[in-house]
Amino acid sequence: MLLLALGLALPLVAGTGGWAVAALVAYDLALLALVSLDARRAPGSGQLHARRTLREPLTAFAVNQVWLHLTSAASRPVRVDLADAPPPGFDAAGHRARLTLPAGGEARLAYQVTPRSRGRHAFGDLHLRVSGPLGLAWRRLTLPLAGTTSAYPDLRAAAGPAGGAVPEAGQARHRGWHEGREFAALRPYAAGDDVRAIDWKATARRGAPVVREWQPERNQTVWLLVDCGRHLAARLPDGRTKLDRAVDAALALGRAAAARGDRTGAILYGAEVERVVPPEGGRTRLGPLAEALHLARARPVESDLGAAFEALAARQRRRALVLIFTDLSDPEASALLLARAALLRRRHLVLVAAVSDPAVVEAAQARPRDQEAAFVRAAAERLLDEQEATSARLVAAGIAVTRVAAAGLAAAVVERYLDVKARGAL
Repeated sequence: MLLLALGLALPLVAGTGGWAVAALVAYDLALLALVSLDARRAPGSGQLHARRTLREPLTAFAVNQVWLHLTSAASRPVRVDLADAPPPGFDAAGHRARLTLPAGGEARLAYQVTPRSRGRHAFGDLHLRVSGPLGLAWRRLTLPLAGTTSAYPDLRAAAGPAGGAVPEAGQARHRGWHEGREFAALRPYAAGDDVRAIDWKATARRGAPVVREWQPERNQTVWLLVDCGRHLAARLPDGRTKLDRAVDAALALGRAAAARGDRTGAILYGAEVERVVPPEGGRTRLGPLAEALHLARARPVESDLGAAFEALAARQRRRALVLIFTDLSDPEASALLLARAALLRRRHLVLVAAVSDPAVVEAAQARPRDQEAAFVRAAAERLLDEQEATSARLVAAGIAVTRVAAAGLAAAVVERYLDVKARGAL
C-alpha cells in the first residue's frame, strides 16, 4: 500500500502530460511484476511440513495441550501466519499465530483446547499464509493434518478420593468385625477389638488372644444401567448435561470396583438397548467400559427401562449390585421404574442414582418478584415434590436412592458402593 501511494506522487513530479501517464503505468506494472515474483518465490507446500501432536484420548471438559511442529526446507527465514482447525465443539485458545521459521529449521506452537462434549471429534487441516522474501505478497497453503480423536471423561477425577488402591490383606490396621465377610488374616488381639472377632482355636494354639481380620468380598459383579434418553438430556448451569455427570459417576464407580477386585458391566439404553459391556475385572480391563461410556449420547426419546432389565436378566443370574443412573422428575417414568426395580430387587441389590439439577433447587427457593417468577417457583417446587415422593416410594419398596447435586454424584455413588462392600450386603 505504501508503494502504491508512492506511485501516486509521480504525476506531481513529471507533470500531467503523456510522459507522466506512461511513467505511472510503467511504475504500476513494475510493482505488479514485483508482487507476482515475490508470491512465486514464497515457499510452497513442498518446502513446508507440519505435524500435530496431542495426548490421546483428550479429557472432556478440561484444558488439553496441542502442539504444532512446522519444518521449513527453505534457504532463508520464512514468516508464516497459521490457523489450525480444532473441532467445532471445542473451545480453543492460541491456535492462530504468526511464526518465523529459521532457514532449514523448525518451530513449535502450543495451544489449548477444551472439548465441550465427549465422543469422537475431527480436527481439520492446517491453513497457512506464507510471506514472500520481499514481504509484498502472501501465498495461501493448506497442509493435510485432518484426523479424528476421542474425548473421554476425566479419568483422573474418576479415581476420586475413594478410587485408589485398597489396603492389602494382612496389613496391621483396625477394622470393624462387620467390614466385609471374607477372611483376610489373623493378628494379635488389641484393646478395643470386638470379642466376636476372636479366633478361639488359634488363641488356644498360640496361648494368646488372636482375632480374625475380614475384608470385603472380591469377584462380585456391579452392573451400571445408564439412561441415554430424554431424562438425562437436560443441560446444567456448568454447560454439561446430566448424562455427562452420570457418565463421570459410572466411570468413577468402575475404577473403585476394579481396585477392589470386582467386575463391572454396563448397559446403555434409550428407546432400545444401545450397548452392553460385559462385566470385566481388573484395572486393565476398564478400556471397554470407558470406550462405551465416552460415546454415550442423550437423545430426545422415551427410555425403555424394561428392555434394559431384560438385557440384564439374560446376562446376570447371580446376585449383583445394579446401579441405575436416571432422573426422577417424570411421575409416569418413575412409576415404571418402581414396578420394574421392585421385581429386580428379588434377586439383586438395586440402587437408583438420580442427578439433581441445582437450577431447579435454586428456582424453588428464589423469592418471586413478578407473576412469571412466581409460576417458575411453583413449577420448581412441584418438580422437587414429585422427586421426593418417588424417592420415598422407592425406599419403601426396599430400593436405595441417591439424590445429590450433579457435581457430587460421583463421590456419592462411590461412597454408597463402599458402604455396600463394608456391610457385605451382596
